[in-house]
Amino acid sequence: MIFVGWLVLASRSPKMDASTMKMPMGMRSMVADGVLQAAKYGKVGTRSVRLDPGNAAAWSRLCNLEDDSAPAAEAIRVCRTAISLDSSADNWDSLGIAQQQTGDHCAAEDSFTKASSITANNPVYSYVENMGRAALRCGAYYDARAGLETAIELEEKNIQDTKNWEADDIAGFKQDQQEDREYLVVTFDRLHEAKLQKDTCSLAHPGWSGCACKLDEKGDVSCSESR
Repeated sequence: MIFVGWLVLASRSPKMDASTMKMPMGMRSMVADGVLQAAKYGKVGTRSVRLDPGNAAAWSRLCNLEDDSAPAAEAIRVCRTAISLDSSADNWDSLGIAQQQTGDHCAAEDSFTKASSITANNPVYSYVENMGRAALRCGAYYDARAGLETAIELEEKNIQDTKNWEADDIAGFKQDQQEDREYLVVTFDRLHEAKLQKDTCSLAHPGWSGCACKLDEKGDVSCSESR
């Protein structure tokens, strides 16, 4: 009981880190795990890896943080370390996001493809969506088509699954699906597939006579009606 009490206290009190660092690595690892368990979200991963540099869960927490205020180069370093300890789909996806922020879309495509391959038996729409968009920016148009078409199919399933999703989630899936169709319009333009471009435009923007879609400097898509 005394040990359990010490473990809980050490996990919750950063002031005890100096004494914890003098403990055997096994005990430091338990404290690091306790730090992560005590806070579901947040930068406690930084404290955990200081206590236990080989803690895969802590590195993954740092890699998968939604807060992207850290420099992309640092995020890439952290995610590569996380992957070396745990080659999970989430870690590969987060690495791709960081690489994308540096403008290295081809490297990002490779990372998103890895994430997608890990979850191939149960596809995740965000992974294949990221892969398709990165492939388009990289100039890999057939890969872009495959990724975007799969993402659109998965998004449609999520839109129809009203039992398991809230209204806000459904609205988000619809918005993503429309954007993915716009990216697909650009893809078909690059592949010189005029009929597929027109059909996809009709799905993305019913009532339009045609779509003029392009990528900006950041690789984001924008569309206007063409006549």
